[in-house]
Amino acid sequence: MAETRTLAEFAATASFDDIPTDVVERAKRAIRDYVGVALYGSQHDVGERISSYVDGCLPGRDAAVLGRGTASPPGAALANGAFGHAIDYDDTFESIVIHPTSPVFPAALAGAQVAGGTGRDALTAYVVGVEAAFRTGHATYPSHYDNGWHSTGTVGTFGAAAAASSALGLTTEETEQAYGIAASCSSSLKKNFGTMTKPLHAGHAAQMGVRAATLADAGFTADGAVFEGEIGYGGVMTPGGEYDPAEITDDLGETWAVDDIGFKPYPSGVITHAAMDAVRELVERENLAPDDVESVRVALDDAASEMLIHADPDDALQAKFSIEFCLAAILRERDAGVREFSDEYVADPRTREEMAKVEREFEPNLFGGEFAGYGARVSLTTTDGERHVAVEKHAPGSPNNPVSDDRLDAKFFECAEPTVGRERADAVASAIDDLDADGALDRLLENATSGSGA
Repeated sequence: MAETRTLAEFAATASFDDIPTDVVERAKRAIRDYVGVALYGSQHDVGERISSYVDGCLPGRDAAVLGRGTASPPGAALANGAFGHAIDYDDTFESIVIHPTSPVFPAALAGAQVAGGTGRDALTAYVVGVEAAFRTGHATYPSHYDNGWHSTGTVGTFGAAAAASSALGLTTEETEQAYGIAASCSSSLKKNFGTMTKPLHAGHAAQMGVRAATLADAGFTADGAVFEGEIGYGGVMTPGGEYDPAEITDDLGETWAVDDIGFKPYPSGVITHAAMDAVRELVERENLAPDDVESVRVALDDAASEMLIHADPDDALQAKFSIEFCLAAILRERDAGVREFSDEYVADPRTREEMAKVEREFEPNLFGGEFAGYGARVSLTTTDGERHVAVEKHAPGSPNNPVSDDRLDAKFFECAEPTVGRERADAVASAIDDLDADGALDRLLENATSGSGA
């Protein structure tokens, strides 16, 4: 089927004018959401440690590091990718378990800066990269993910390689080589969920994508048909044999993966969000205080059992994969943002008291296995014996259950303002909204970096 070449030709030949206007606007929304989250992540403990590493090992002046200064292109991609995923607040696809923008946009951004490109170039590279990640992910799903791989870091590497190749202006043949290099650099394990290494996965994917494209641009060689064959990426990464190359090639350039992106309303694993919104609906509708709630029972898709691995979290990173904590925060606050996901809040006795009220259960194909199994059914019992039930079949923020623009705007400023201040946060948002205009990329980088070292 020559899927490697088909995907490479798409990356090498796609232009901004090929992308429908509505897809461009949705891409801008995704980039804006990512940049806000990454600015916050740049000052997080994960961001501080990654920045220190980049300062020492991958310094340079050619590429911007959000919330900080500059680095080498691979270093900036590593930092920006990890920043975007540092607090697990970045976007996800609805139909498959992948965070697309944190690995892809940093590669597009670094590539555009190296090539002296424009905002249009970065947008095009981003859309191309999201497409590559989406299609590689679907071609290898569910076997790849079920076998323990974290697809954001694995197939995200192909998205980053496609984005960087597009931004650097690589030919079809050079992009094939970039994919071949990327395939051997593609790795991330779900075992590391709840640790600093999970956000590293997104940064690693971005860095490896930039490295692969840069090496290919310099004539470095790899197998030019890396997806195909018994020991190709598709066969090796799907031990159950489900690899489907048609997922890569069919309707390429006619349908757009950006349309499948959902935006997180909470900084935790997306599998927790439907339940969080369901509890939020119940406590607001019934005007319930924490002392009014006796117990909460939540049913989730069986696939969630592999992600919700911290029933009794020790810190904020583990809490992102604890349905007990996430629902306790909603019981306490009727919301949960970056403030609640802190070590101090996790350890607070009042939080632990609410966590003890939450019981979990997992059901195979809870809602027919649709949309990556992100739905939830919640049953809340009050202290006076009343029982209230709420069902959310789709994660809030997903295309099938969108949240308001006001809620997303509030999220952006919640994340960006603490790092760059309100005036510069406004300027960043404006630059992204106009990213296809002359000078917009420069305005974005001027307001989203500090001028200090990475």
